[in-house]
Amino acid sequence: MSTPPPRRYDDIAPRAPEGEFALGALLPGDGPLELDIGFGRGNSVFERATLAPGSRLLACEIKAKLAYQVAERCQKRGYTHVRVLCGDVRTILERTTDHAVVQQVSVHFPDPWWKRRHTKRRVVGDELLDALARLMVDDGQFFVQTDVPDRSQIYVDTLRAHPAFELVGTDGVITENPFGARSNRELRAVEDGLPIYRVMARRIPRALIPA
Repeated sequence: MSTPPPRRYDDIAPRAPEGEFALGALLPGDGPLELDIGFGRGNSVFERATLAPGSRLLACEIKAKLAYQVAERCQKRGYTHVRVLCGDVRTILERTTDHAVVQQVSVHFPDPWWKRRHTKRRVVGDELLDALARLMVDDGQFFVQTDVPDRSQIYVDTLRAHPAFELVGTDGVITENPFGARSNRELRAVEDGLPIYRVMARRIPRALIPA
């Protein structure tokens, strides 16, 4: 009996529709729309799905194997209000046609991309924030956390410089995860007693931004 070929997760991972599409149409209902970016092994998705059953959760992960596995687990758990998308969240969001539909965004421990020539690969930058400025509702919440201290300062500086966002807390720095949905990386850092750097901002109401 021949051994079946190994799975190619790039071929079977869940993807966003091709071409332009409406982000808000990917999940049924009219509950608040949330984005979970870089969920890794998925604990943040599972916890948020349980904590906020009335919300609609779009979870984005660039690694195909993890996206596939988390999508399968969500299906087995009956999370009809969750949809997993595999790919670079920036290229996914740039194809969306919506305006002011996303209530909150969480970004979990993004890859720091240490080398200078890789700066453009860092997910929290102007490209992502420009897309979120269009997609987020007024006063929508943006949250990012990392275990790399200098990267947290970069996130603070990037958010401060963007005209559509305003830092909250003490210069954007907060001490707790505001949404109660902990990634596997966060759980490990807490278990190991490592510091976590959390940054929070809000989408400035459009009426308050000069034309």
